[in-house]
Amino acid sequence: MVIAFIIIFIVLLGIYAVFVEPWLPPKITRHKVVVSPEALGQKPLQIVVMTDLHACWPWMRPERIARIVERVNSLEPDLIALLGDYHTAMHPPFAKPLASAAAWARPMQHLKAPLGVFGVLGNHDWLEGGEDAREALEASGVSVLENRAQRVSTRGNSHVWLLGLDDQYGEACQLHGTGRRDDLEVALSQVEDDSAPRILLAHEPDIFLDAKKSVDLTLSGHTHGGQVRLPFIGALTIPSRLDRKYAKGAFEENGSTLIVGSGLGCSGLPIRFLCPPELLLIEIYA
Repeated sequence: MVIAFIIIFIVLLGIYAVFVEPWLPPKITRHKVVVSPEALGQKPLQIVVMTDLHACWPWMRPERIARIVERVNSLEPDLIALLGDYHTAMHPPFAKPLASAAAWARPMQHLKAPLGVFGVLGNHDWLEGGEDAREALEASGVSVLENRAQRVSTRGNSHVWLLGLDDQYGEACQLHGTGRRDDLEVALSQVEDDSAPRILLAHEPDIFLDAKKSVDLTLSGHTHGGQVRLPFIGALTIPSRLDRKYAKGAFEENGSTLIVGSGLGCSGLPIRFLCPPELLLIEIYA
């Protein structure tokens, strides 16, 4: 009797992890980042972060992406950040890639933010054609930042520096392997020497070890929060040189903040457990 109960319980958990949690509408996780304490009485800069779509059929079809875009717009952000891995990371029999990058990028043209929509590419985008992903995003009105800094005016005479880092994986899809595309120094060289906040968009969070010396906030995805998290244990593993404690959430070190999102899609297997799809809403007081 006990064995039968355990078997049924495991089967039900498996059904939930495959057919329920990955399909849930994204939860909204809010973070507050204080760059200048004197700005706490002012209206914050609001950024919504989308990461790790992993578009594919049936799990992340264009129709579902369109619904996520509607949810993003309903939050009325000042700026929208897309952090890469738009392409699928699952293959038959678990999923089928979409016909083209345009199929998943087309819904992005409906994203609305007065300060703009900015994005970077992830390792899976380069595995499946980084140029196609870039062109599809730009055709949908997304400004793709590859080792580039952009001055973004906020209110009055204020502004922030938005830096986009290219992917940290190398030619063999190994973190910091040969042929890596990221160059933080090139991006930083385009930032003027002023007191404006510096916000870094980087698909993988590993760059935080170096970036925290030069930027106020790093926004990353890639880890999927571990995708499967166990009670009292958390993520079993993450694809990162950072410790598992950096799988998801906000971390402050040396006056710099790292925020890692759990993402929206799945990688490897169509499974999520205690780590539902997520959008980040970040309020920055600067």
